[in-house]
Amino acid sequence: MKLSRQTAAAVLASALVLTACTGDGATPQDTTSPSAASTTTEDQAATAGPDEDAATTSAAPEAAGSTAGPTDDAASSTAEMTTDPARAAMSVEDAEAVASTVLDARLKALQTNGKKAREARRDAFGLAARIAAAGADKTEKVFGRPAEAKDDQAATPNVLAISRADGELPVVLLVQTVRGKKTAPVLHLMTSSTGKAEDFRITWEARMLPGTELPVFDRRSVGSPVLRKGAGDLQASPRKSLSRLAASLTWPRQEDLADFRTNGYGPAVRRANNEQANAVARQATMREKNRVRKDGTTTLVFEDGSAFVTGTIRRDTTFRVKNNSILNPPDSFRVFVDDGELTDEAVLRTSVMVGLRVPAEDQSFKPEVIAVTEQLVDAWGS
Repeated sequence: MKLSRQTAAAVLASALVLTACTGDGATPQDTTSPSAASTTTEDQAATAGPDEDAATTSAAPEAAGSTAGPTDDAASSTAEMTTDPARAAMSVEDAEAVASTVLDARLKALQTNGKKAREARRDAFGLAARIAAAGADKTEKVFGRPAEAKDDQAATPNVLAISRADGELPVVLLVQTVRGKKTAPVLHLMTSSTGKAEDFRITWEARMLPGTELPVFDRRSVGSPVLRKGAGDLQASPRKSLSRLAASLTWPRQEDLADFRTNGYGPAVRRANNEQANAVARQATMREKNRVRKDGTTTLVFEDGSAFVTGTIRRDTTFRVKNNSILNPPDSFRVFVDDGELTDEAVLRTSVMVGLRVPAEDQSFKPEVIAVTEQLVDAWGS
């Protein structure tokens, strides 16, 4: 029995599940309190000058407001005590220049094809973000180019955080861009493995979920501490937090779900999984595994001691075809495997770039999913 083309399209729904998060009716609770400082409008991310270097963030649509503002408290409570004054790994002006250069290369990668696009991706992206960008380019013939590819210039960068000078690498920038009132802000993590300006690349990026916002980072001239190893003063290590989230999204559904606030993302993923499994139940069985990539997990500490953890989950969704059944994959699958009939199995690999706020030991809120972007990056089967 063949699977209809319309039904087969549901196989790839997990690669696009983020769009389902915008209309799930979830009402965020226990949001971080807006800063008493002035806020930015949703269609423009404001960046403070060198003398007022605490960046302000734009909140995702439907959020209570933006949270970052100037602060006189230059040192994080989690920073190691030192006799030397804390300072950022690079100046605010240099960070803004780097961010603009990288975002220009990113836009070029979206607007070009072939060799020029590959060269632009090398200039703009690294690690998991480059893999995701290549996947987006490959599936462009099916889903089309993103709307921002039509922009005349790259979005203005709002540098939210610069890593504190600690004698270690990589140097890290967290940058926010906003394209319009109805478009959720995008967070870009830019890292340099050498510390040199010309070596910065986007190694992670994700769109903020509806209703989310970021707490305040330390002043950019002072720099934000980077948790290089272990759990520090957090309730759990960054990798453990990401792994718990990944396990909670596994299909078939786990009984003991991690106690996270996902702003609708977790229910949307599980709902899509249930719909997919039901759609192919007569032709195939479905299993989904989520694993955290070993490289690319980065943790920036907020002023209040909690932390923003960025990482990438590798999701493999496997459909094992039952005897005497055939799966007809959609065009999205055939971009990677040009086979119109599958009789054994089909596997789809999705790169899930996720940003979490993780509480410190003395804080009582749940770990929270702030930003997510999913991208189909590979598929195989026979």
